[in-house]
Formats: sequence, structure tokens, C-alpha cells
Amino acid sequence: MAHVPYQTTVNDAETGKSYTYDANMTIATADDGLAFYISQLSTLESKIYEAKYPSIRYAEFVPVDMSQPEWIDSVNYISYDAVTMGKFIGTAADDLPQSEINASISNIPVFYGGNSYGYSLDELRKSQQMRIPLDVTKGRMSYRGFQEHAQRVAYFGDSDRGITGLFNNANVALDNSTVNWATATGAEIVEDMNSLLVEVWVNSAETHVPNTFLMPNTKYAQISSQRMDSGTDTTVLEFFKKNNLYTSLTNQPLDVQSVQQLNTASAGGDGRMMAYEKNADNLVMHMPIMWRALAPQPKNLRVNVPAEYKFGGVEFRYPGSAAYRDDL
Repeated sequence: MAHVPYQTTVNDAETGKSYTYDANMTIATADDGLAFYISQLSTLESKIYEAKYPSIRYAEFVPVDMSQPEWIDSVNYISYDAVTMGKFIGTAADDLPQSEINASISNIPVFYGGNSYGYSLDELRKSQQMRIPLDVTKGRMSYRGFQEHAQRVAYFGDSDRGITGLFNNANVALDNSTVNWATATGAEIVEDMNSLLVEVWVNSAETHVPNTFLMPNTKYAQISSQRMDSGTDTTVLEFFKKNNLYTSLTNQPLDVQSVQQLNTASAGGDGRMMAYEKNADNLVMHMPIMWRALAPQPKNLRVNVPAEYKFGGVEFRYPGSAAYRDDL
């Protein structure tokens, strides 16, 4: 039988129109064609999905000073310790106690850093066609690179340059926990955390009241779900926030935060907690130059964009305002 490519259907009762179709086309062939058509319509989603990265949080925990001149290589500050006393004397006495001041100058180095990004002219043309703004995206990623560098130094310093960070300052008091959190009761955990606050307060002769408590996120997750007692809905975290040294002395809420980097911050790679009085007098990170992209620089068939920045480690002007505690 000869192949009839098209046959005409009867008139449609509703529209009065007639339709033709290929009588030899199978359902599978129709599905394949439809799939190909849809694939052409959905070759590229309009939204570009980027990889997810951990949050940059160092500025939440460390006061960052950007007020210094850009040209400096270090920041100096003067500290002093006064020696004074009084005593009972006679009306004609000339042996009055003398008050003295012992002053010292501290030097905080800052270091010049930078990164860059670039694109070819052909790459830029392709990115425009594909709706991927590589010029903007690369700039944003370069800024992210600066932020990650700054956070790494803010937390742990840079051993090659002899600077320390928030979590590893050698002048900050360090002790070890005596509580095994894996088997501890809620009351024991609260005591372990609150005693770290008390340690800062007592060892500083009550001149520093720690208002910030940082801990590994694994421990934070534990106390956010563990109940104080079997018959209550109050979690260890809720109880600690209401019943701690800082809140009892000031009637202000204690800032309790989880920090992923504290999971392995101890010298042995275990967890570390930290309590400190956060303010710009006690500790600071100097950043004379925030990340700044310079003018694009054409070179052959590429355009390069250099960027610069300058910052140092975390300086504890008063190390007694903080304390570390490592896991058992």
C-alpha cells in the first residue's frame, strides 16, 4: 500500500474547521518532538545560582577601626599604670606619698594586601549574551576573597607576620573545662558557662564584666535543645540567658553566639569557648583601607581590575577583659 502522507479529518463540529495529520506518526515520535521543543525553550534559566558560602561575621565580634590614615604601617598607642596611695599625716608633715605614672607605647602593625580579577573582551561578549554578568560577579567574588582573608586574620591572626586574632591571643587567660558536656546535666552546663564569665569579672578585680559569650556551634545546638530538667520546657540556653553574671549585674541580655570556627580552635583541635567584654577600648582590629577596586587596566585582549586593602590582627588592649576555656 502506498504511503499517504496526510489525511484530512472530518470537520470539527464546534469550530467548523478541518485538520490534517500524519497518519503514520507514532505517539513516541510526537513525544520526542515535544521534548526537543521544550528543551529549546528551557536551555537557560533566567536566575543564576551561586555556590553558598559561610557568613562573614568577624565585624560582629571585633570592633573594626577604619579611622586611621591609609599610608600608615602601624598604629601606636600609649598606655599607663598609675601608682598612688594616701596616708594619715601630721599638720606639718612633708613626707607626702608621691603618685607616679608608668607609661608605655604599644605598636600594632597593619599589612598591605590585595587581589584582582579580570576578563577578556570575548568573555565579556559571551557573558552578555548568556546573561551571566562575569564582570560584576568576579568583582563580587574578589570582595568575598578579601572578607574571608580578613575574617581568618581576625579570628586566628597570621603566624608568618607574628600577629594573633580573637581566638588565640597568648595574653588572654586560658583554662580547661572540668565538665563533660556529653553526659552533663543542664545545671552543670550552665555552671560551666557562667563560671567563665565570673573568671573574667573576678580576675579583673571587677573592672570588666563580660557581655559576650562565644561558643562552638555544636555546643550551641546542644544547649538550644537540651532541657534543664525532664519536667520543664526551658532549654539550657534559655535558662543561661536569663541566669548569668552579666544579666544579674546589669539587667541587660548577654550576647550568646555560636561560631563555627570555635569547633577546633583549641591547641589540640578541640572546641573552645570565649567570654569577653566587647568594646572598642578593650580590643580592636585596625583596617586603614577597606577593599577597594582600582581603575580597570587594559592589557592586550584582557581588562584587569586590581584591588587593594590594609589591615592588621586583633589587638587586646586589656587582655584581662577576656578568657578562653577549652573542652575537657
